Amino acid sequence: MLLIAFSFAAVLGKLAYVMIAESSELGARAATQWMRDVPTRAVRGAILDRNGETLAYTETRYDIYIRPNAALDKPAAARLISEVLGTDYAATLEKISGRASEITVARGASKEQLLKLLSGGTGGIYYGESNLRRYTYGDFLTQVLGFTGYDGDGQTGLEAYYDKYLSGTDGAVLTSADLVGRETAEGTVYIPSVPGMTLTTTLDAGVQRIVEGAIDAAVAAFSPKAAACLVMDYTTGEIVALAEYPSFDLNSVPRDDVEKLFSYSKSSSVSTVYEPGSTFKILTAAAALDCGAAETTDRYYCAGSRTVDGTRIRCWKAKGHGSVSFAEGVEQSCNCVFMDSALAMGTERFYDYLEAFGLRGKTGVDITGETSGIFISESAVKSVDLARIGFGQAVAVTPIGMLAAAASVVNGGELVTPHLLSSVYDPTTGTEIKGEFSSRGRTVSAETSETMRGLLERVVVNGSGRSAYVPGYRIAGKTGTAQKYADGGIAQGKYISSFLGFSLEEEAPYAVLFLVDEPSGWLYYGSQVAAPYVGDIFESVFAYLGVEPEFTGEEAETVGEKFELADYTGKSLREAKAELAALGIYVETDGEGGTVKGQFPLAGAVIDRRNAVLLVT
Repeated sequence: MLLIAFSFAAVLGKLAYVMIAESSELGARAATQWMRDVPTRAVRGAILDRNGETLAYTETRYDIYIRPNAALDKPAAARLISEVLGTDYAATLEKISGRASEITVARGASKEQLLKLLSGGTGGIYYGESNLRRYTYGDFLTQVLGFTGYDGDGQTGLEAYYDKYLSGTDGAVLTSADLVGRETAEGTVYIPSVPGMTLTTTLDAGVQRIVEGAIDAAVAAFSPKAAACLVMDYTTGEIVALAEYPSFDLNSVPRDDVEKLFSYSKSSSVSTVYEPGSTFKILTAAAALDCGAAETTDRYYCAGSRTVDGTRIRCWKAKGHGSVSFAEGVEQSCNCVFMDSALAMGTERFYDYLEAFGLRGKTGVDITGETSGIFISESAVKSVDLARIGFGQAVAVTPIGMLAAAASVVNGGELVTPHLLSSVYDPTTGTEIKGEFSSRGRTVSAETSETMRGLLERVVVNGSGRSAYVPGYRIAGKTGTAQKYADGGIAQGKYISSFLGFSLEEEAPYAVLFLVDEPSGWLYYGSQVAAPYVGDIFESVFAYLGVEPEFTGEEAETVGEKFELADYTGKSLREAKAELAALGIYVETDGEGGTVKGQFPLAGAVIDRRNAVLLVT
């Protein structure tokens, strides 16, 4: 009796478990045996710029299926399909006459084609929704927007980073059918998909067009290996524009060329590092002033080089700058001033500032593939290394990291988080979520920041950044010309030319970093390769935003009247520099000879005082 009672209880327990605990799963498994399902992809959310302009969107397409057992007149069905879709009648008839319960006859059909097929009266034709991702401007913000895979999932850029918001939830079309695939009386059930959310970015399509045009102009002029430009609001970290060359059309992704696809789809501005050169001097100067290792009135002597740990380190000006103040050293970009400043701080204190500037880690920018800067281990740094780091050698940083660090120097000392997300809108619930990106701490004091704004503005008004000057507006900045390294040594003739500029106008607090990697020819100084384009960008952006100029009377002295540049070839370097100085022209020299062998711009070019002139000896 006990054995019978135990067995009966066990059977009852199992029955209860199956009926209650497993009912949902077993019901679903049973449904799959008599329900034919065709998935419907959710419409992927759109990506917009800050003004609501659509950058990426989804076109609904339809995948067409036929169930041969439900198509009573197969020749008529084949004829209808071939007429609507443009397929071969004989091949279509043979295809739908097979023994498979369901056959795919087309993918990506239009709504008009679908309606013609469904109204044809042949029966047996079913469909599923599919989505085609489209990008409004094609080769535009390629690395930022990214692209999706064949399954509709984000692969790179914002498409990948915010895929969970953009993707939505798929639906299905369920049709009741018997064992041989014939539709039963229960008919069809449609489970709607849930659309993805709309992503509003901090990008401005208008500013992006300006930047893309500047990149195109630089590529046409210098045929570089690569070029990039970032525009960021330095008070908030909002990325307003980001353009890179080379790139590709997002509506025609080169999936058959894996090497090109991999190289061009990741953003070099966040995923690669470069030696920043003189733009790094912004950070060295700010750190030295902030900790008291230097004062703007301190004087230094530059004879063209410094010898540190027995190694002679040259200034970019081979004959030296002579006696200069710290402020003049910033304006003239004297390497010796920055070597002395770094050595005065010492390794531990300088590295503390590098940590504060966020360069030894990632910025947290919301693009896939970000990497961090590369620095010599603090315990291994020698004096000669520290001296080189002071003027931007022996370090490697990401462009986005350099931009964010330098932004803190002019925004009052706040290390902002660069970002692209403004908000996410859910069309199903009608709710909107704002992007939140907190400050990463302070780098320098507000007083140091104010001093640096003045020093960097002098670089644009009087120094190597004059080509970026726009009359009627306050602009600060710093040029950079860095040699590249390969196989453990300097790669001869290969440079990265850059300019990092800041608009000091309250209506447009933008920082612009412009990089040209390996410009062709003998022109490679940042003052001539990068700075002019930053000036063009600022001028266009001010006009686009409606920021009015304020003239103080100094503009005429700064810019001067346009004139025709004389021919200085064959003259002594000293004589040519004296004549150009009398005209108020900033001069760069290349070579250590005493006679001018070439010049840029060429003789006869019409210029004003914003132009820098290169004399080759």
